[in-house]
Amino acid sequence: MASTDNPRLPLTSRTTPVVKYMEMRDETKAPSSCISMTPMSTSYNPKRLSNQSSITISEYELRRMPARKRHVVKKTLMANVGYRLGKRKDLHIQRRFIGDLMCFLGVFGIILMIIECELTFNRVDHKDSTFSLFVKATITFTTIVLVCLVFYYHRIDLSLYCVDNSIDDWRIALTQKKIFLIILEALICMIHPIPGHFLVEWSSQHVKKIGDNLNIFNPYRSHQNTFTKSILLNSTITSTTMQPLLFTTNAIDIPKSYVPIDVILSLPMFFRLYLICRLIMLRSPLVRDASSQSLGYLNRVSFTFPFIIKAYIQQQPALCLTTFCISALFIASWAMRACDFNEKTGHMSMADATWLFTISFTTIGYGDIVPSTYCGRGIAAITGIIGVFSTALLVAVISQKLELTRSEKYVHNFVASIELAKAHKNQAANVVKFGWKVWHLKRKGKHMLIQYIQAQRKLLTSIHYLRKIKQQQRKLIDNCVTLLELYNVQHSTSTTTNETSHKVISMENKINAIEDRLIEINHGMVTLQDKLNILLDRIQQR
Repeated sequence: MASTDNPRLPLTSRTTPVVKYMEMRDETKAPSSCISMTPMSTSYNPKRLSNQSSITISEYELRRMPARKRHVVKKTLMANVGYRLGKRKDLHIQRRFIGDLMCFLGVFGIILMIIECELTFNRVDHKDSTFSLFVKATITFTTIVLVCLVFYYHRIDLSLYCVDNSIDDWRIALTQKKIFLIILEALICMIHPIPGHFLVEWSSQHVKKIGDNLNIFNPYRSHQNTFTKSILLNSTITSTTMQPLLFTTNAIDIPKSYVPIDVILSLPMFFRLYLICRLIMLRSPLVRDASSQSLGYLNRVSFTFPFIIKAYIQQQPALCLTTFCISALFIASWAMRACDFNEKTGHMSMADATWLFTISFTTIGYGDIVPSTYCGRGIAAITGIIGVFSTALLVAVISQKLELTRSEKYVHNFVASIELAKAHKNQAANVVKFGWKVWHLKRKGKHMLIQYIQAQRKLLTSIHYLRKIKQQQRKLIDNCVTLLELYNVQHSTSTTTNETSHKVISMENKINAIEDRLIEINHGMVTLQDKLNILLDRIQQR
């Protein structure tokens, strides 16, 4: 299509050059007034366009092109390595910024949720107040923005995958697994306490007996039901007048231990902490460094979060394990406090929740404090499982810290070998000494005396210690041989084998050269003999 027929292109004649906009530094601004006049035909020639190796074009210019031409231009840009590297760098910067923003919104929503719940737990405020509604509305707004950023983040991730693999259509990278992960992440970020007051309760099998204490304060209700309280009071008074005093303290057995709906919707918000893991991954020097990325591509190693966290644990195991344990302490303790609610005693205190986490994490379980809800039981069980794995990781870290370095191990083995050699010499000398003494006493006929028996006992003891020292020396030699020593021996052996093979090849070449020289000498001798025979024949004829 000619440019005069396309209203999206500048109006030019067929003989005048086409105006080509230069690439803009900032795509948000209007097109730059600096233009370059490139004489070209207005007719579309895809072969000529594909031959341009150094094409520079902006997104604004791509949108002004026809669909067919835009498709070919994108293919041409994907084939250009310089364009792909620049585009990849820009996408990495955008993804890092979106990851930071998502992490901030996720952590901010968790902090607001904890503040709102703590005000309710401490009976400072109730769920029907304006402040509670405002905080929940703020959490809802941040959640909506966070979900939108989740989709935008994955859009940038798909674009980055297309640039890395020279794909011009993003739908190729959008697989079913990718769609499932996007939807799952969006659902995780959607869960939050809804603005309003809902009295849906998740009751427990544990029944707390109220007794004669009817001063019940429910922080999840703005107005207490006085009618129900008066009925309970009248029934208690009637029961005390009709029955003996022994049965008045346990007259009312009502299940009052439950988990409110706000807590059920608040606890899953801690799943948003995966955004911190993503922030650590995106801010890691291994991901930001171009050289490490190139090495990863060459060795088929993807810089995912498991690889990054394993690298950090390998470098600083104590710091990583301590950070994980402290984070688990605060999160699980507060979750236990939120889950365990009783209308008589209220929520569990933070000190009791921390103690319950400690005895569950260390798998001690004294039983002095137990959760009274299924939610609390579940968190205690998960805490125990995490504690088992953390203990195993702690043992591995401690063993790694206590392990000697290579130089320290060499020094220790050298000193131990010297001590064993000295002990071996001493015991060998004792064997010779007591053996000569036994022979001397036996020769004099004193083999029935106590001296002979003592000398023979010392001789056998020295022989036993001598064998034990030899065994320790063999074990020490075996302990000195590690994988690194085996690798060094194998490397030196392979180097020696290669040198020997080269020498053998060079010797074979020299022998072949000597054989060729001997063959030439043999031919020369045969020729000389033939000439001498001819001369002798001529002399005899004369």
